[in-house]
Amino acid sequence: MNPQHFRNLLLPLLFLLGATAVLAGPEDDALLDRWLARQTNVIAWSAEFVQTRHLKALTQPLTTPGRVWFVAPDKFRWELGTPAQSIALRARDDLLIIAPRLKRAERYSLADFALGPMKDALALLDTGFPRDATDFHRRFDLLGIGRTNATYAFLLQPRAAAARKLLPELTIIIGTHDFRLNATELVFTDGSRLRNDFTNAAENQVMDPALFAPPMDATWKVTEPLKPK
Repeated sequence: MNPQHFRNLLLPLLFLLGATAVLAGPEDDALLDRWLARQTNVIAWSAEFVQTRHLKALTQPLTTPGRVWFVAPDKFRWELGTPAQSIALRARDDLLIIAPRLKRAERYSLADFALGPMKDALALLDTGFPRDATDFHRRFDLLGIGRTNATYAFLLQPRAAAARKLLPELTIIIGTHDFRLNATELVFTDGSRLRNDFTNAAENQVMDPALFAPPMDATWKVTEPLKPK
């Protein structure tokens, strides 16, 4: 799996959406803190989504359906395609990028990168599942909030320079009436964008542990491309 495939699967895990916003003030900070407080009550979350990629080289966007599951504090599974063509799965400090049809997987360990750019980049994976408001504010600056009658869009910027090299802006968009996630989008440094629109979301339902433990026997090829030598 080449670096471009890794980026395309890794970055959608951030739960982000770019939006027009004004500079953040005390009211905006309070609104963000309300959402962060609500998220601590979300123990499990799942949804269907449609992912739309806007690439500078293409006149028409590319769309792919998928599904996502999350269990607090640090497990998630993203599937792209129906049936799944790519799966990104995290449990604690391990991230697996899986190609089911090829029976191949790449393993990335957060524990192997205690410091440095790769640690900053991989730490972005749990942006959509904040469990600690203090840690969230340590990692992100709120630039402003875009508002409509139905949504709030929190425009964020990573504080870590290495993370900003991947994504200069991050935004989380939620419903005004229930503070639930509606859609997300990534804005890359080259101007391309990737959007996820979520439907049929469910909170705090019991999930099968097998979702986060894919059966990979001896016929699978598992590599660790970024493991330090």
